[in-house]
Formats: sequence, structure tokens, C-alpha cells
Amino acid sequence: MFEGVLANAPTGTSKVKAKFFESRDDWDAVLRLWTPNDLPLRSLNDCVNRLGIGTEVITFIHPEAVDAIYTWLSRKGVSTSVLYYETIEQYRDDFKYNRGLKVFYTSSTDDAHVIGMRATVVSPNMAWRL
Repeated sequence: MFEGVLANAPTGTSKVKAKFFESRDDWDAVLRLWTPNDLPLRSLNDCVNRLGIGTEVITFIHPEAVDAIYTWLSRKGVSTSVLYYETIEQYRDDFKYNRGLKVFYTSSTDDAHVIGMRATVVSPNMAWRL
């Protein structure tokens, strides 16, 4: 999951700036204000580039943010698909049929409860355990 795991939303003054750019649909500018979470990004990079594990990055931010997230990740050395879902329940309905995906990493225990046993709660300050 992008928000909360790979990056954190802006706070304070940056949050105000992000709202301004959102209103102009400038998602690249919005994401420049997000703070990358170093260790989860390194874990994702390792999964994609060294281990060759198929991955998808899920976001609930906005459908128009998908391309900006893909670009944001590419700048960090990660090239993987980015998918938008309106709700965690909508994602759960697709995830349960997609057996190629083994784990859903989230920073929210509430999201993990919705997804079920294949969800893993991770800290944005720690690397993932594969």
C-alpha cells in the first residue's frame, strides 16, 4: 500500500500546499510533498529488482494519482504497477481471487482485518520480512 507504508502524507504547512495542488490536479506536485519511508521502499526495491517478485502498489488516494505514484516510485528505482481502489473492501474482493499475490502490506490494523490472513501490518520505519 502506498500511503502509510511507502510514504506518509504531508502535515502542517505542506498539507495546505498539497490541498492547493490537489485542487489543480497536479498530483506530481502533491507527491513531492509526501515523505518517503526509507526501509519499506528499500524492501520494495529489493523485491522488485533483486528477487524479481511480482508486486503491485495499491493506493486509495485518487484515481488521477496513479501515474504520479508510478513516476514517484520510478524515481526511487522501482518499476511496478500501481492500482487505485476506492475502498479497502473493493480491493479485498479482487485480492481474494488473485492467488498470485501472497501478501498485502499495510500500516493499518483495520485494513489488515478487512483483508484477512494474507495481510501483514508493517511499520513505516522498518523493513519488511519476506
